[in-house]
This record gives sequence, structure tokens and C-alpha cells, in this order.
Amino acid sequence: MRARSHWLALALCAALASCQREDPVPGLEAERAQLLATTVPRDEYWKEVERKGVALKAQRAAEQRSQQAETERSQIVTVQQQLQTAVNDAKNVNEQIVKQRDGLIAQTEKQRARQRELESFLARTGPPDVAAPPK
Repeated sequence: MRARSHWLALALCAALASCQREDPVPGLEAERAQLLATTVPRDEYWKEVERKGVALKAQRAAEQRSQQAETERSQIVTVQQQLQTAVNDAKNVNEQIVKQRDGLIAQTEKQRARQRELESFLARTGPPDVAAPPK
């Protein structure tokens, strides 16, 4: 008996549900219209996809060029540092050469002064009496 009452209750619910059920077509059409309002036609979609693809390729190419430029820049910086080191070394060598040259110039001036002194002395006293070497 209990089984019959359950079947009867289920049948009654199914009958009520089928009576109250509205036609789903207007709801589905409204949902379809809403979806169509928020989407774009296929042609426009694929044009947009193509445009984005072209833009992405251009962006990747620009990034690659940027990376190459950064690599070249770092190489240039390295060479620049090496050149700066070479210039500094050359400046040090030049400073040492200038010091040596100044020393040689001073020494030459001293020797010239001494030569003038000796020439003056010889002019006053005459040549020295030097005996001829024995034969």
C-alpha cells in the first residue's frame, strides 16, 4: 500500500509539473539573443585573430631586436672598458716618459752649463800643457 501511495504521489507531481511547465522556446530565444548580442560574427572574429597574430609577431620581432641591441650594447660597454683601461695605461706610460724626458733635459742643461764653464776656463787659461805620449 505504501508503494502505491508513493507512485500516486509521483504521478501527481509529474502531472502538476507538466501542467505548469511553460513553453521553453521564448526563454531559449531570449538566451540566444543575449549570446548573439555579446558575440561577433565569424568574419570579424577571424579578422581580429589575424590582427592579433600580426601584432604578436611584430611584438616578438621587436623584442628580439631589443635583445640583440642589448647584447650589442653590453659588448660595446665591455670594449669601451677595455679601451678605457688601455687609455689609462697609455697615460701612465706617457707620464713616465715625460718624467724621464724632463730628467734628460735637466741633465743636458747641466752638461751644457758645465761645457760652457770648461770652455770659459779654457779661454782664460789656454790649452793645457800636455806632454805627448811616449813612443
